[in-house]
Amino acid sequence: MLSTDDLLNLEYYKKDTFSGWINGMRFLVKKESQEDTGDSFHAWLWPGPFIFDLTEDEKKIDFTAPFTEEGKAQVVDWINEQYKTRGDLWNQEKKVLL
Repeated sequence: MLSTDDLLNLEYYKKDTFSGWINGMRFLVKKESQEDTGDSFHAWLWPGPFIFDLTEDEKKIDFTAPFTEEGKAQVVDWINEQYKTRGDLWNQEKKVLL
């Protein structure tokens, strides 16, 4: 499970994206800027084993939250909830690699 400390500080996202995996679940988190709504976090999840760019869009799910400490906590909560509730999706990587 992720904690808010795992997702680094807000300054990091002004320059780079953050990606990782938890037992078959891949994730990517980045900052996006919109003229009308301001800055936000955009997070994606997808089943492994492939990286984001090599995974079909149909296999990805996403979430957005405000670009604030509270928004970062929402992203962490969403990732953790998806990991718990969609376990069958993330376990596919283990089956593919066996």
